[in-house]
Amino acid sequence: MAKLLVAVFGLFCTCLVLAGPAPQATPLKPGMEPLLSWFNGAFTSREQASYDSRFTSAELRLMEIWPGYQGYRWVYAEQFLTERAVRPFRQRIYRFSLVPDGRILMAELTMPRAIDFAGAWRQPELLDSLTPQQLSLRQGCEIWLTRQPSGEYAGHSKVGSCSTNFGGASTLVQYLWIGPHSVRLLDRAYDTEAHQRWGSPGEGYVYLRRVKQRGE
Repeated sequence: MAKLLVAVFGLFCTCLVLAGPAPQATPLKPGMEPLLSWFNGAFTSREQASYDSRFTSAELRLMEIWPGYQGYRWVYAEQFLTERAVRPFRQRIYRFSLVPDGRILMAELTMPRAIDFAGAWRQPELLDSLTPQQLSLRQGCEIWLTRQPSGEYAGHSKVGSCSTNFGGASTLVQYLWIGPHSVRLLDRAYDTEAHQRWGSPGEGYVYLRRVKQRGE
C-alpha cells in the first residue's frame, strides 16, 4: 500500500512539472519606463501663457490605450485651447516601441474623423469603435527619444522627412522633451527653400502637469 501511495505521489508531481507554471501577463519592457508613466495625464501651458504673451493657454491630455497590443505601447493625445475644450486643435495616437540601441521610437498616427473622439481622455468609451487598423501612419514624422543626463527624455523627427502642406511649408521638424512633471513641444516648419514659415515661438510650448483642484 505504501509503495502504491509513493507511486501515485510521484506521478502527481511529474504531472505538475510537465504542466508548467500558469500563463503570466507579459511584463512591461523596463526600457519603456519611466517614459510612459510620465507621458500620461493632464498638462497645461497656463503658467507659461501668464508671463509670455507669445503663448496661448492650452491643454494637453494623454491617456494610454490598447495595453500590450502587438507588443507596442499606445497613447491617445488631445490638445485644445483652455477656453475651447470642446474643439481640439490636435488629436493623435502615438505608438511607442523599444529599438535595439536603447532608444524609444515614437510613431505618430492619425485617426479618421478625429473630432468624433474628442474628449476621449474624459470618456474612454468613445474609443471603443476605433481600432489600430483604422489609423494612418505619418511616415517620416517618427521621433527618436533618448534618456538625457538630466533624466528627462528628448528627441526630434528627422530633418526633411516629415511632410506638411500647412501654412506654405513643405516639411516639419518636431522636437519633444518629456520629464516627470512636464512635456515641452516645439515645431518648426520650413518651405522648399529652407525658410521657416511657422512654428512654436521661443522654447516651444511648456505643458506642466496639472494639480487636480478640489471639486474637479
